[in-house]
Parts: sequence; structure tokens; C-alpha cells
Amino acid sequence: MSHQPEVIPDPFEFARRGSSLGGELDACSLPRLAESLCDVGAEQGVRYTLSGFVRDDKFFLDVKASANLTMQCQRCLGNVSCLVEADSRLLLVPRNEELPDEGLEEDDFDPIHAGHDLDVSGTIEEELLLALPLAPTHENCSMPAAQENGDERSPFAALKGLKPRG
Repeated sequence: MSHQPEVIPDPFEFARRGSSLGGELDACSLPRLAESLCDVGAEQGVRYTLSGFVRDDKFFLDVKASANLTMQCQRCLGNVSCLVEADSRLLLVPRNEELPDEGLEEDDFDPIHAGHDLDVSGTIEEELLLALPLAPTHENCSMPAAQENGDERSPFAALKGLKPRG
């Protein structure tokens, strides 16, 4: 993976200049994201770009990230490859100001507190966490118990005997 700056020294200046940066990092190096991954020993690349701009005297950061991550299938419990893509617009708010809550019904952007030294990998990780599938699954798979035992009965069939008769 290519080495990228770990921080943007002044995100407001970054936005004012219309700067952008991009690169690649390993998803396994992002600790909170790594908790959701299988096969953590294998490199799982994340491509990203950050672009700043100013609109209506407000400072914004566009964050785009994509990764093909190995996660656990919630049906068969095997490994499944998931394409995860994040495409977010962040409103940069100085740390000493409150985050705006009016006018956010549009859902065009999310406000975040920013000061000096905006953590690039932390920002990428946060956006990828928000984009993760709730229950990753293979397109076609089934529960492992029925296949392993050769038993086609429902796992709830035993509960039928507990039902009171009346």
C-alpha cells in the first residue's frame, strides 16, 4: 500500500484551496473496521480520495472510499467478499462551535468538528463503518446445520413438542 499523510494539518485551508488527496491503505490497519473483518492477516486494500471546497462560506470535505472486504456471512458463517463504498460530504465546523442541527433535513452532508490535524485514516474508517452492510451474506447459501447433518427438518421442530395442548 502507498504511504499517505496521516493528517491534514489545516482542513479549513485544505477546503479553501480546493485541495484533494487520494491513496490506498490496508483495511486491517484500521482497528475498529478490522473488528468486522475475517482473514485479518490478508491485506484488504481501501482506495480513497478526499476533496475540499467552499460553498456559501461553509467548508466541506468530500470523502470517497471503496474496498473489497472479507466479512463473515450471516447465513453460513463462511467468508464472504463485500464491496463497500462510502461517498460522503462533511461540513467542517470549528471545534469551539456547536454542530448545526437546523437545515439538516436535506441530508446532503454531515457536520463534523474539525480543528488542526484532521486524521485522514480515522475519517476514512468512520465513513467505511457507516457503509458496512448490516448482515453480509452470499447471494446463494443456506444454513450449515441442514447440510452437515443431512437433516432437512427445521431447527425449531423440537419446540413443537413444548407447545401446550388444549
